[in-house]
Amino acid sequence: MKKIGDSNFKRLIGIWKTTGEIKSGKENLKLIGIDSYELILDGNFILHKADVKMGNDKSETFEIIRLDNSLEKAKMQYFNSKGEDGMMWSSIINNEFKIEGDGLKFIGTINEENSIIIGKWYIQTENTEWIEFIDLNLEKQNNMV
Repeated sequence: MKKIGDSNFKRLIGIWKTTGEIKSGKENLKLIGIDSYELILDGNFILHKADVKMGNDKSETFEIIRLDNSLEKAKMQYFNSKGEDGMMWSSIINNEFKIEGDGLKFIGTINEENSIIIGKWYIQTENTEWIEFIDLNLEKQNNMV
């Protein structure tokens, strides 16, 4: 069985300072927090924990990431502090990092040193148009491999 610890997703392992800007009507809101990614259960899964403040709202998310029939694609099962849960799919091919879920997607890049992720979250409107929702920057705080 292929382990996620042997895939491109190992590039996420570590603690990240997360900053961004949420597009919210007339006035954009700040996003700030910490994301961590750690290998668990003998390198078969990654546990992603996000603890962020979005404007004045605190949000926590736990997510289990596992390979999806390829070293470049993964399933991401998430649970958050609002009681929501769901599944998203992700890929890391070369330096391109993509996540897709129900009405939500992320398109970003990871630098060669695996120390910076820059990207944008998009939400799908009722007329199926994708609009920019969050500009996101993650900066690795340690160099765990």
